[in-house]
Amino acid sequence: MKKTLSNFIYQSIFQVTKILLPFITIPIVSRALGPSGIGVYDYTRSIAQYFVLIAGLGIGVYGNRQIAIHRDNKIDLSRTFWEIFSMSFLISVISLFVYFVIISFSEDRIYFYYQSLIIIAAVFDISWFFMGMEDFKKSSLSSLAGQIVALVLILVFVNDQNDLSIYILIQGFNILFSQLVMWGFVRKYIIFCRVSFKNIIGHFFPALQYFIPKIAIMLYTNLNKTLLGWLGTSAQVGFYSNTVQINGVLVTLITTLDLVLLPRMSNLFSKGKFNEILNVLKKSLHLQLFFSVPLAFGLLTITPKFVPWFFGEKFEFITKTIPLVTPLLVVIPLGIAVGRQFLVPMNRVKVYNMAVINGAVVGVITNFILIPIVGIYGAIVATILSELFVTITRVYAFIRKTHFKFNIVMIMKCVLSGLMMYLITTWITLGWSASIKTTTVQVIIGIVVYMILMAIFKANPIFELIKSRGKSIRLK
Repeated sequence: MKKTLSNFIYQSIFQVTKILLPFITIPIVSRALGPSGIGVYDYTRSIAQYFVLIAGLGIGVYGNRQIAIHRDNKIDLSRTFWEIFSMSFLISVISLFVYFVIISFSEDRIYFYYQSLIIIAAVFDISWFFMGMEDFKKSSLSSLAGQIVALVLILVFVNDQNDLSIYILIQGFNILFSQLVMWGFVRKYIIFCRVSFKNIIGHFFPALQYFIPKIAIMLYTNLNKTLLGWLGTSAQVGFYSNTVQINGVLVTLITTLDLVLLPRMSNLFSKGKFNEILNVLKKSLHLQLFFSVPLAFGLLTITPKFVPWFFGEKFEFITKTIPLVTPLLVVIPLGIAVGRQFLVPMNRVKVYNMAVINGAVVGVITNFILIPIVGIYGAIVATILSELFVTITRVYAFIRKTHFKFNIVMIMKCVLSGLMMYLITTWITLGWSASIKTTTVQVIIGIVVYMILMAIFKANPIFELIKSRGKSIRLK
């Protein structure tokens, strides 16, 4: 438990940094590149991401799980690492070669060439190893270092639309740098050993099971940008990207606990401790909802006075689109939590795959129907429906298998407190101008109101965790 807490702290620092840094870079980049520049960046990156997907296969989740299972034996651990990495390396190189062949025919090939850095980074990606070892310090600090370097370079070199190529290169080298740094730490855990081609290929089909949901996820999260760039305009891609970017940053913070608990849950499953898995899930899911519900109401509250000063006047349009996606701050983390904390550790790959396949089918159909008709709104509707189908499928399978019961009373208190927070904060700041000061005050008021209301309702799960922790200490 001490290690889990330590990992959670490192991941929290990393995720908080991932929130804070965009609050510096997004305004700078949005003003410098404008909707069209952002659109070109995200459109070309969306194409490159398909090849990153192929390069990664399903190794992220599969490798994490395999390392967690074999980590107690250094020989088995080393052999498993080299087998999985060798397979990953071969597939990544093939993916990179195919990418260069295809994009050489594009008019925007110069931007596509620069985007190839993220595929090259996938060749050296071993983050799954450190996650399986429950050593989040190494991966967190290396990624943090890369992001800080990227921030400095963006501040110095990205000034206007002519700097789009520089921005792409900075973002690509940031990821590549983070992956290479982690290789300096891996020697602590493993030894070099020769592995047979037969054993390397032996990991292909098991990893492929986790690749299927990644394809589906890519289709309903990435296809929106691809189709908007293809059927619409680069400006629409820019508006859509910034609409979902804020959501994505907040979702990343909320799901920190899931990432930390995945190897722990896999380890508990390998030891047959099913009841302990359910006990951890009960606490973590309700703690997550305690934070995600007010975040959704909070984003809804600050959007009108946040967008103008943060993104700039050119992006004022997204004050209409951000409120539409705020429910996803509750929907997406819930689906991810059930997937990472239960379906993957319990090896329920079929259900895990079916959930994202359902979401992908709904997303692809909705995208193709609505984007030509209503543009960006079609992409938003597709995103919402896709995520809903994924989460509903996962939660239904989880409840059916475990007979898990959510604390509906506690959740309703979260919703009521969030709604009251929204109404009170909006009323107090109604006539205020759009500025960083206004947003800061809104956030402070919102947090205070929500915490007070949840204390009055006696529905704060943090207090319960502290009490249970105190009891366990006294028993010792």
